[in-house]
Amino acid sequence: MRKNIWHILLALVISACVAAPSVAADCKSLKMVLKAERNLKKKRKMLGNLIIQCPEDPVVNYKYALSLERFRKYDKALGYYQKAVLLNPQMGKAFAGKGDVYLYLGLLDESIESYRDAKKLMPQNDRAASRLARLEIKRKALDGGIVSVGEFIKVMDHRGKISSSMPLLLTGPALQYKVAFVQNTVQLRPTGIRQLAAIGQAMQDDALKFVQFEISTYVDSSYSSPLVALEESKKRVNMIKDQLVTNFLIAPDRIKVAWYGDNQPLEVGSFTGSRSLNNRVEFKRLFE
Repeated sequence: MRKNIWHILLALVISACVAAPSVAADCKSLKMVLKAERNLKKKRKMLGNLIIQCPEDPVVNYKYALSLERFRKYDKALGYYQKAVLLNPQMGKAFAGKGDVYLYLGLLDESIESYRDAKKLMPQNDRAASRLARLEIKRKALDGGIVSVGEFIKVMDHRGKISSSMPLLLTGPALQYKVAFVQNTVQLRPTGIRQLAAIGQAMQDDALKFVQFEISTYVDSSYSSPLVALEESKKRVNMIKDQLVTNFLIAPDRIKVAWYGDNQPLEVGSFTGSRSLNNRVEFKRLFE
């Protein structure tokens, strides 16, 4: 929440610091010229000038934010997206832009909130609705809920890339799952049994029948040593694979395993360092 407030303040600072020219610019005509330009380099330069001439135009702020986002200047882009929605609270695509940037920053809850706003304003926009649906499933997995067969398929049937540089595996076919283990053991609680059963059924489904997965396990720092933590995560991932192979007849060569002990604590917005999130199992779809 604190970071979200900071971005709102940044948007207001941007609004205050970009001085309006003494002679009002014909923003409508300038936007038409920008739209007609096909040279990307010239277009970027024109856009940089346009944000100075038309700082209170929500469309200009949105386009400038989009340009910054494409150059991975996420914090700055977020400020201009925020200003665009302050100027025009009905601009659904600016809310979607905010959602994109929050994803890249690893802020899951803020991203979901922005996509919900985008969906309300653009109910026919399939991209916003689809991304929101997958993010809500990913949030359920992080919270330790039971992801259904259909929900697991929905996430894993998506063909987006998984970026290893992101704090969360949010955009691609991957789940970071708080699977319910008995503390510091490889034994599953009843909830964990149901979680794993849904995954086994999903992997049997025609939609995923020939798909390979990597399953990796992480634990928190409550173990007596990093070596013990590493061994525990190894036992857990091998148990999960054995369960899927034995109980759901998943071919062993469809599952690759990895284990990381307590070396990679998860950072997710305000939940950074939470032990419950560090105890997790990650499922990733592999592409050949």
